[in-house]
Amino acid sequence: MGILARFKAIFQAQAHAVADQLEDPKASLDFSLTKLEESYRQLSRSLIEVSAARRRLEVQRDQMAAAVTRYAEQAKAAVAAGREDLARTALARQEETRGRQSELEAHVASLEQQVTHLKASQLNLERKLTLFRSKKEELKSLYDASQAQLGVRESLSGISKDLADVGNTIQHAEARIQELQSRADAIDQLVAEGALSDVLEPGTDEIERELTRIGRNRAVDEALARLKAEASATAG
Repeated sequence: MGILARFKAIFQAQAHAVADQLEDPKASLDFSLTKLEESYRQLSRSLIEVSAARRRLEVQRDQMAAAVTRYAEQAKAAVAAGREDLARTALARQEETRGRQSELEAHVASLEQQVTHLKASQLNLERKLTLFRSKKEELKSLYDASQAQLGVRESLSGISKDLADVGNTIQHAEARIQELQSRADAIDQLVAEGALSDVLEPGTDEIERELTRIGRNRAVDEALARLKAEASATAG
């Protein structure tokens, strides 16, 4: 080997040694595990929040159902007392409440679906974490063993520790690739299953609101007519 080639080999070996010190595979593995654990905690918090929101909507939905029944009883009592105005008011409120109840049912169903997706993502990420922890310790052990073997071989062959070993470089690259692949797989899984749909009430334009109002008024008139007919039949 010429003197220039020898100097070049020494320089490259020193550069690789510095890169190894700046980017320790074991430290990178520990950092990746920390990030995955934080993602798992964040996913768990999201699951708790969505579950709580679903429960609040379920309570509101049940309250609406009770109100619908109460307004129906009030309307019937008002007709029996000859108070058509009160009966109309009660029936109008019943229709409005029934519409709100239907909206809450849709929101509850949407949140239920989100909870299901979040639980699946949580289980999947938990499995990934278990595998990653095991693989991390395996790679760290292999890395330490490789370093020990390298030291022995360098001592036996009389090669200076400042020279980079091609086999060590390959092992380092493989460890880094496996680490990045594990992180990429975990991130892909979260993106595929961790998305939350919007649960806010969709907006409606003026025409839809007017048609809804007309439909409710028609339902009130029909219900009032039935109650009056029942009252007349009972009096007769």
